[in-house]
Amino acid sequence: MKNKLLLFSLGIAVAFSGLVSCGKTETAVADKNDPSFKEDFDAISKSVSKGWVVANNSKPIGTAGWVDGFYYLSQNHMYDGKIGPSNPYNFEGFEGYVSESGNEFAMATANSGHGRATISNWLISPVVEVKNGDIITFYTRTASNPADGADRLQVRINTVNSSADVGREATSVGNFSEVLLDLNPGYALEGDDSYPGDWTPYEVVVSGMPGSTAKKSRIAFRYFVEDGGPQGSNSIGIGIDKFSFRSR
Repeated sequence: MKNKLLLFSLGIAVAFSGLVSCGKTETAVADKNDPSFKEDFDAISKSVSKGWVVANNSKPIGTAGWVDGFYYLSQNHMYDGKIGPSNPYNFEGFEGYVSESGNEFAMATANSGHGRATISNWLISPVVEVKNGDIITFYTRTASNPADGADRLQVRINTVNSSADVGREATSVGNFSEVLLDLNPGYALEGDDSYPGDWTPYEVVVSGMPGSTAKKSRIAFRYFVEDGGPQGSNSIGIGIDKFSFRSR
């Protein structure tokens, strides 16, 4: 049976632009009307305090939602139990690799569901002014490629309002009906269409927003895996790091 990643606990931090020197005597302040922001996912408690929302609608629901990227044993097998710094063979992140931005990243795994499950685990951004043409970038990866179990990620946007409503069922999406990216919908284990096994950058252009002016909205990552969970045929675990929203 495929190996399943075990979990630690999660969080996220946002980096804001500061003051920029301009000439000898003047100081220019970053444009307060620019909604652009970045997120390196360093601590879940910090991210939630800044407006990020987590919602695990997996059915049956598992033991963990979005968590901190974690250690695991790199001796060709998983450590059967909670994994932490006390284990001398632990490495940061996925088998010895640090995350794209440093040592931390956001992670969701097969333990989002219980048994054989439909996994629908959401990580939703703070409210942001969004318009068509804005740019979303981020890095993501799974444990390996070829993979022991296929993973999938969707990037969605709320085109209705600024709520974090994703419904309550594994198949519901609430107000996040617009799909900006569907990564590995065919559940490939290897090849060009599969989930990358190394940190890989993705760029997504916002579309589907009504009208031509910016509106308050939210962007969502949805770890969505059918026939997933610890007993399912699919799902191992994914990491997300170095998120950026750029207003154009």
